[in-house]
Amino acid sequence: MKNAQESVSVTEVGKRKKQKKAEHDKKAVLLIVGLVFCAFLVIIGINVLFRMTIAKYDPDIIIPGVTIGGTDVSGMNAAQAEAAVKKAAEEYASRTIVLKLDEERSAEAALTELGMSAADLDSVIRDALDYGKKGNPITCYKILKSAEKNENKKVFPIRYEVTEKSAENVLGEKLADILMQPENARLTQSGGQTVVEKDVPGEKVDVKKTVSNINSFIAGDRGKEDNTVSVATVESQADITAGDLEGIKDVLGTFTTYYGESDDGRTMNVESGADHIGGTLVRPGQEISADGLMAPYTEENGYAMAASYENNEVVESMGGGICQVSTTLYNALLLAELEITERYEHSMQVSYVEPSMDAAIADDVKDLKFRNNMDTPVYIESVLFGGNITFNIYGKEVRSEGRAIEYISETLETVESDETRYVATEDPIGTMYTRDNGHTGLKAQLWKVVYEDGTEVSREAVNYSTYLASGKTVAVGTFSESEEASAMINAAIESQDETRINAVIAEIAAERD
Repeated sequence: MKNAQESVSVTEVGKRKKQKKAEHDKKAVLLIVGLVFCAFLVIIGINVLFRMTIAKYDPDIIIPGVTIGGTDVSGMNAAQAEAAVKKAAEEYASRTIVLKLDEERSAEAALTELGMSAADLDSVIRDALDYGKKGNPITCYKILKSAEKNENKKVFPIRYEVTEKSAENVLGEKLADILMQPENARLTQSGGQTVVEKDVPGEKVDVKKTVSNINSFIAGDRGKEDNTVSVATVESQADITAGDLEGIKDVLGTFTTYYGESDDGRTMNVESGADHIGGTLVRPGQEISADGLMAPYTEENGYAMAASYENNEVVESMGGGICQVSTTLYNALLLAELEITERYEHSMQVSYVEPSMDAAIADDVKDLKFRNNMDTPVYIESVLFGGNITFNIYGKEVRSEGRAIEYISETLETVESDETRYVATEDPIGTMYTRDNGHTGLKAQLWKVVYEDGTEVSREAVNYSTYLASGKTVAVGTFSESEEASAMINAAIESQDETRINAVIAEIAAERD
């Protein structure tokens, strides 16, 4: 009986111990939860405090103590910071560097010309704006408190550079005159044989390596006195190589006209036009414009003022005389039997070829165009010698040995003009002389005649041309110290009445005497 009672007592004691332990554990848990909650509240409070501090600062204004690439941007917005950084770089960017090819060849360029700018400046400014305001709140708080005490010092490095895009054109312009230019292969005649003069490679700027050299200079010691940057080059191949001219050594057509009695301006224009066309390689199927090869007609491109036809008159114009170049080429092309796709006659006859054998060029209105209708390339050579201009058309001859062609100009109708035009000049009043005897108008046709072994096998019309007649042109002087006298003679010239003009000249002479 006693043992049973003792057993019950032990069980109850165990239960009570378990209850006490459970209550103790519960209290411990509640305590931990309470401590965690309190800590959480503290953390929240601290974060609120930090964020309240951060919120005091404008997100679009850089805090004190911040510099970008050595420029203090404290208190600035993005636009102001950008302007300040760029202004600070202007003095250095205006520095001139020497672009050196070798010991004897160099050119100069300012870094601003080469397009020097700050790389990723927008991104750097954004980082400066966010500094102390984004990221870990504790870190931001410390930064801002340091800034409030003027103890903050933060430098955002920046990298200045030029790019291939910004520098390429400037490098080309600055170095163009000192780089060795490639020379095209050429065809010419020597001792009755066609000779190939081989091409000569030139050099061009290796833009990528040269820009890298410039950026290395910028990134280096800015205080260095040596401002030389090495220019890297690569070989530049000629547009026309000796290989391009292989197999096209036959002279398909040649034609010559004489310009030796022209004045200096016209001589210059004929020779410049010939040089622009000579050396042209025409691929199979390619169409060429003579005007496109010779233009623009400017002093910089080798032309001068000279006489030309305009509105049925002879006037001074830039490039006057280039029509003799296109005319000479036209006839050489006809003899080579290349396809003429566009050709115009002059408004009045020219003296250096027969009617219908001319080809006029005029301000994008008239042009000579032709197409290589052969299966192989053709090459155009121009030769200037003894006052003559010659064009030789080279290619691969596929015509039979017995084939010959001839072009015959046939005049169909002539028209004369008895009109006399009076034009004012700056010669003294009383001066009169014939400036132009006029031109006979006519209609003409050009025939292509083909012979086989000396026998005519075909005859076809190539073109039909009309040339206007023009009368005599008489120059009348209008210069006088008396404005009234000049006005009188100009009014008489406007009337185009010879009797009135002579009467006014006589009246002015009588008053002068």
